[in-house]
Amino acid sequence: MRRLGIAPFWQAVLVVVAAYLFFTNAFPPLMPLSLVIQFMLITVVGVLLYYSFDDERWAEFLSPIQNVLRGGGFRLTLTRWFFLLAIPALVGQTTFNLVKPSLDSPVELRQVHPAPPSSVKLWGKSFDLNSLESPVRNEVLKQWKAGEKESAMALYSEAVDSGRDVYYGNCFFCHGDLLDGKGHYAEGFNPQPINFQDPTVIPQQQEAFLFWRAATGGPGLPKEGTPWNSAMPVWHEMLDEDEIWNVLMFIFDYNGQVPRIWNLQDSEAATAMRDLIQRERKGVKGDALYQHRCAVCHGEEGAGDGVAAELMYPKPRDFTLALFKYKSSPGMVLPRDEDLFRTIEQGLDGTGMPGWGTLLSDEQISSLIPVIKSFDVAASWPPEEAEEEDYDEDSGRYLKQDFQVITEREPEQGQQPYTPESIAQGKVAFDKSCTECHGDTGRGNILSGKQLADDWGNRIWPRDLTKPWTWRATNVTTGETPEVSRQQTVRNIYTRLSIGIPGTPMPAHRATEEGNKDPVPLEDRWHIANYVYSLRETTPPIGDSNMIRATKLAGVLPDSVEDEQWGNAEATSLMLVPNIIKEERLFTPLNDAITVRALYNSKEIALLLEIDDRTDSRPGEEVSVGIQDENLELFSDAVAVQFPKEKAYESKPVVVKPLYRHGDKAHHTTMWYWNAGSVEPARPGQAMLLDASGPDKKIEPRRGDDSLQAKGIWKNGRWQILMKRPRNGGGRDGKTGDLNFIEGQFLPISFANWDGSNGEKGAKHTLTSWGWLVLPPEVDEQRLYAVPGGVALFVFLMGLLLVRKQRMYRKQY
Repeated sequence: MRRLGIAPFWQAVLVVVAAYLFFTNAFPPLMPLSLVIQFMLITVVGVLLYYSFDDERWAEFLSPIQNVLRGGGFRLTLTRWFFLLAIPALVGQTTFNLVKPSLDSPVELRQVHPAPPSSVKLWGKSFDLNSLESPVRNEVLKQWKAGEKESAMALYSEAVDSGRDVYYGNCFFCHGDLLDGKGHYAEGFNPQPINFQDPTVIPQQQEAFLFWRAATGGPGLPKEGTPWNSAMPVWHEMLDEDEIWNVLMFIFDYNGQVPRIWNLQDSEAATAMRDLIQRERKGVKGDALYQHRCAVCHGEEGAGDGVAAELMYPKPRDFTLALFKYKSSPGMVLPRDEDLFRTIEQGLDGTGMPGWGTLLSDEQISSLIPVIKSFDVAASWPPEEAEEEDYDEDSGRYLKQDFQVITEREPEQGQQPYTPESIAQGKVAFDKSCTECHGDTGRGNILSGKQLADDWGNRIWPRDLTKPWTWRATNVTTGETPEVSRQQTVRNIYTRLSIGIPGTPMPAHRATEEGNKDPVPLEDRWHIANYVYSLRETTPPIGDSNMIRATKLAGVLPDSVEDEQWGNAEATSLMLVPNIIKEERLFTPLNDAITVRALYNSKEIALLLEIDDRTDSRPGEEVSVGIQDENLELFSDAVAVQFPKEKAYESKPVVVKPLYRHGDKAHHTTMWYWNAGSVEPARPGQAMLLDASGPDKKIEPRRGDDSLQAKGIWKNGRWQILMKRPRNGGGRDGKTGDLNFIEGQFLPISFANWDGSNGEKGAKHTLTSWGWLVLPPEVDEQRLYAVPGGVALFVFLMGLLLVRKQRMYRKQY
């Protein structure tokens, strides 16, 4: 920098500023403030040591500082007073930030790829991880190197196909259809599932390491891999050895990757195979692309019966009837090509259908559209002039490629401004036309008492209109401004109202035949669209934070879920995901979120839990019994809150927590459990405390402890459950070992929900990962402001003394 004419002092300033920008921006997620301060102190000390090592350089470094301290004149005097005031203010602000109570949750440092043990015992035998290799890949490479390439490729394809079936039956719910760690349940887990597409992750590992991680799951992590947040199941309990090796083969094949192989010849052979396969697949389009990417869900013949379909809700689209739910063409007119392209490119929110735009080119996506049309057996897509011999005699499929291209679009004229008046009018129109299915508040609680099914005979439920993240292709978040996104979303809602959702009980609210009267007038449809958009404000959205901040009350805590004091409590919504971790697993949940509020006083703590649930699931309840799926037994709705035992949790020096589903043998948990009871036989709601010591251990009800109070009310598609308990839970010296709810401590908390109408009981339920509950500490105002003020004043006085001394030095010399 000296060559650039930058003085030593300003060199030092640039280095310190650059270091600060690096430390605060280069490490995702952002580095904690405490570490930033430590590293900045090290940087400043290093800079000072460098410049003070040489007397001449040190003198140059100090020169501008001495000029400001000693110099006269207006500019130097103004500069001097600026620093005399600014530096104490900065020091005071820094001190204030250090002494004020922090509501930042504890830092959870974990090693993502911890060192494996030397050996592991699985399926009754021991595996030496230092020498373990994939027997499938070894046999494939053996044949390849021997020149038996066709045989090697056949064996390879067999293993990959088998691994694909295993993956889509077990793994894709979290790791996703694109293997990018963004499965439709991924957002409910913390940490998020691994992105297999990342070239810095899977290809850097040996298959033995991946075999160990898959087989032993989250509970198999060593201490440096904790805290116990990993949702990775213990797959050796559900899969056999060959299935795990095959699923690893599939993952590498899908992403065009090879594992780290130390044997050079084997590594070169694996790379040669990979390159050959990728060359053959490069730019693959049409039917070959469909079979490679789409058939696993939609089926080889497009009937929505792929290997993954059975475990999905909603089911993958069946293309054979040419019924498409999300389109912009009028009435029962077939979808426009743009509709099909958009669905493939962007996916459908709240389903297993991903957006393929990140992996496929526009040309590849366009090539899938004729394939989708070709699966039609209802003669919907072929042109009117098609001859009988143009159809396959057995399947009924059209054999040519000159399918219809639809250009008609549902008109969107007459949009009403988004105003309180329009929303009010929309509410009136909504009550007339929509409540039988969507309920009085739009939560999808059926008032008609009718079971709903789609045209394929699958049981379906009305959309919960208060949750826009489940709106499939309707909700828009990518507009240039929030107003633009809202305007486009309202248009999409209007289109759904006008043309309905083909293949479902959602009817068209505009006349489908010319000359007929619209079931709902055009202006009312726009008002309803505005009203439906406004319903999102009635449900707190799922945010990025998993922290529940309790609010302190001076008086008695509420005894009712409708108490106005709950309005003072901050709401936190957390995503519910199904237990796909441990048998008996759940794959098709209906309840997807829980909203939590917390209040406390000097003696007690209370939680208000809110869960949107379309049914009041209690055996004998008339409406619920009337619409119950005949394939599922009706159980009572229930909810649980889980805390670690006092001795099972540490926050310093590192976070230690139990396994978040029922703890583990060394870290036990306590559950606050409430069951809704039943109407027939008559049984009121029941609250109890449960003790858990691991996912394989029986949960024990606590006898003789009635310290938990709980009650629940179901109304308009929502459960509201109040739970209350003393803050003193037993402590380290008590008999229960439960947590004490102490102000200023961050306490792990997680939730579980059983939707009785969905056949959920026992291990079949939804849950959350560990979050945090904090009771904010009371602030000592005197200490909070006096300490920073005193420090700032001290620095200011020291500055004055320094200036005085330097100016006296100038006069003397």
